[in-house]
Formats: sequence, structure tokens, C-alpha cells
Amino acid sequence: MKHKCPICHKTIEAKPQEKSEVIKFYPFCSRICKLVDLGAWLDAQYKISQSQEAGELSDTGLDGR
Repeated sequence: MKHKCPICHKTIEAKPQEKSEVIKFYPFCSRICKLVDLGAWLDAQYKISQSQEAGELSDTGLDGR
């Protein structure tokens, strides 16, 4: 299995059945890259796009009332 770390873009190669450090931090290459990504989420550098406009949301609760 070959992939690139989403943080540092290093190419990583590992076999899925391996119990290695590479698999441990997948999809990142290391603990550091994993923590950098976590820090970016905590600093609100990433955003999840909204699929509906705020006005389109229903006022009903999850139970339909």
C-alpha cells in the first residue's frame, strides 16, 4: 500500500498486515504529522462545508415534532 502523508506529503509504503509505526499513524507518516493535523482542527483551520443553507433547515426536532 502506497500513500502520501496529508501533512508533509512524504510517500509512505506499507503492507496492510504489518504492525508497524506506519500503520499505527495511518494516514499520517508519524505521530508529529498526526498531532499537526489535530492542532489544525483545534485551531479551526479546517471547516466542514455546509450542504444546506441555514434558512433551509427545518425547525422540527429529530423526533419530527
